[in-house]
Amino acid sequence: MRKILFPLVLLLLLNSCRKTPAVNRNTVLTDISMRYKGTPYKYGGNTAQGMDCSGLVFRTFAELGHPFPRSSYEQAEVFPAVKKSDLLPGDLVYFKIGKTSRINHTGIVTKIVNKEIILFLHSSSSAGVREDNLYSNYWKPKFVRATRPKI
Repeated sequence: MRKILFPLVLLLLLNSCRKTPAVNRNTVLTDISMRYKGTPYKYGGNTAQGMDCSGLVFRTFAELGHPFPRSSYEQAEVFPAVKKSDLLPGDLVYFKIGKTSRINHTGIVTKIVNKEIILFLHSSSSAGVREDNLYSNYWKPKFVRATRPKI
């Protein structure tokens, strides 16, 4: 009995140490942020009554209990960069809009349809919290970088 039990226990221990496949836990960010879709734009806001782009991201992290900077350019420095070609839902995307030297807009990737359609949620000053395509004629040239949160 001992001759059989020892190898069995050893096998169980070794299997428990094996790495499991990577799972994108950041989809929780998309789940939380999508609840704010349709929220009106409000400069400096971060509530369901109104929010700006960095307020949306700030609020999403706050609901997870993670402290996070309030401004887009500070948010862009928190997590490691990821290539645009490697984006996943839950990644954060950053932009420069207008004549500015630093990042001033952010959003959360919500869906990868294909290489030409990557949807992200953000708060637009004209339409509030909404989804747009990263590769649209408007957003593609304004893209600066993306990061992958560690949550």
